Amino acid sequence: MIDYEKALEEILKEELLRLANKYLPYKKKSLKEALNEKYPHVTTRDGSIHMFKRSELEFLKSLISEDKWDKLKLPITIELNPDYGEGAAIVRGRVEVEVVSKILGIKPQREDEIVIYRPQISVLRRHLRTTTQIAFSLRSIIG
Repeated sequence: MIDYEKALEEILKEELLRLANKYLPYKKKSLKEALNEKYPHVTTRDGSIHMFKRSELEFLKSLISEDKWDKLKLPITIELNPDYGEGAAIVRGRVEVEVVSKILGIKPQREDEIVIYRPQISVLRRHLRTTTQIAFSLRSIIG
């Protein structure tokens, strides 16, 4: 009976995580790809369409050199991660970290990962409402 309960609990946790992140993209697009589309968008895991604002794409374009446009993957994922403290999140990827650090005016500790906190997430989302998305980890959902 105990093994059954543990298995059921694991299945429920996985389903909760899947539902919490159903709006994340099935596949990300580069900034370069999005700039070349008439209606820039990605398809989400639940099959819906997530549109990017052209003004945000132009803003991102202004932050990085043209040779990095194909390396910046959109939407930028802000992964909530309580392992780094309450209200903490991680953004991964070299170009993504470059963009986030420029917008927030902070120097990252690492080139490929930056830890940000709730007030910084708000600032980032204010600038990049459609080109960033929040991803939940299991610990961020159930503590």
